[in-house]
Amino acid sequence: MAVPSPHKTCQSSIRSEVRNTNNGKNRQGLAAAAALAFGVLVLAVPEAAARGFAGGTALCLQSVLPSLFPFFVVCELLTAAPPPAALLRPMQWVLGLESAETARALLLSWVGGYAVCARLAGQLYGAGRITRRDAALLQVLGCCSGPGFVIGCVGGALLGNVRLGVVLYAAQIGANLGAGAVCQLLSHIVGANIVRPLAVSDGSGLSGKAQPHQLDGRTMFAPTDCTREVSGHSKVLSPTRCGESLLAEGAKGLPQAISSAVTSSLSVCGCVVFFRIVGAVLLAVLPLPPMAVSAALEVSAGCADFAALGGAAALYGCCACLSVLGVSVWAQLRLFAGAAYRPRLLVFSRAVHLVLLQLLVRVCAQLLPGSVTACSTLAARVLPVFRLPPDAAAAGFVFLCAALYKARQSLYNNK
Repeated sequence: MAVPSPHKTCQSSIRSEVRNTNNGKNRQGLAAAAALAFGVLVLAVPEAAARGFAGGTALCLQSVLPSLFPFFVVCELLTAAPPPAALLRPMQWVLGLESAETARALLLSWVGGYAVCARLAGQLYGAGRITRRDAALLQVLGCCSGPGFVIGCVGGALLGNVRLGVVLYAAQIGANLGAGAVCQLLSHIVGANIVRPLAVSDGSGLSGKAQPHQLDGRTMFAPTDCTREVSGHSKVLSPTRCGESLLAEGAKGLPQAISSAVTSSLSVCGCVVFFRIVGAVLLAVLPLPPMAVSAALEVSAGCADFAALGGAAALYGCCACLSVLGVSVWAQLRLFAGAAYRPRLLVFSRAVHLVLLQLLVRVCAQLLPGSVTACSTLAARVLPVFRLPPDAAAAGFVFLCAALYKARQSLYNNK
């Protein structure tokens, strides 16, 4: 068997590095051009941008903050404590998870939603407490909309049927599990050809390469950039492990947990408001179908537009939005997951999720007693004005107080 010479290997590495550099420059150029074009459009149609900003801000105050902010605080406090391994071991074994930390994070993700899932995956992997395989599997199994949005907003408010909202929430969890099973099955069948392991070295003379027998059918979720062989054992080296761990902040108690939750909530709200503005501006200047633009950019706007159709189109359109998620959610996943983010795997799993969710909802809806016709009395672009519920108002007040306190601290430290 011919062994490639070091000279040829070096040339190949140089060509690959140059190609990656050129691709990065091209992407940066396209991003700069898109940003410039969007800025011009905002100046051309300021009224549409203002409507998008108002709609995004209202959505954050009425839905996003009440549903996400408390769970961000809870997750910060819970992840600082060791998980109940004995209680989580059956779930860990059934789902093929390597750590009880991942099983606990998965339960929190099903309750808190996709933002909590991505944040936990990034934090736990960044602190070296879970492997990259578990971090990727956590995103596949736990990336979903929370019960407050699916049951209360989509089911109760948009479709007018709370029982249907419960079915949608349970079906999306089932679709997540099905997508995870498909990914693991393909990983076992295809093996090491899905992800090519990379050799690493820490400068101490210890370097290694993840071998196919070490991954044993788990290469789809395997750590592709941080695994080495040390004394016959696979050791995970997280890219951010040597830095300051985000989980160490959670150990400082409730004030630090609230401060971290405020930062995360502001990031989520920023994504929601920005893409609401993008959607409003695009619809004002281009002859695009409103439902397609809403569903592609933001999951809640897509569900509202499809619900206005009524009938089966409303139900299965909302299912499609829950599977596709929208650019806003994908931006949040990339923001919070960090080094654990696996875009290709997530795209494949969401495609499988789209098919499975449609099938599960079709079967489960027929089993519900009585009529489950989905309808809405709201027009596509009506923004109802009403007072916030007491719990939402309390959550918003606490969030604003924490934000003002953090801003005051920053100003005081800068002086």
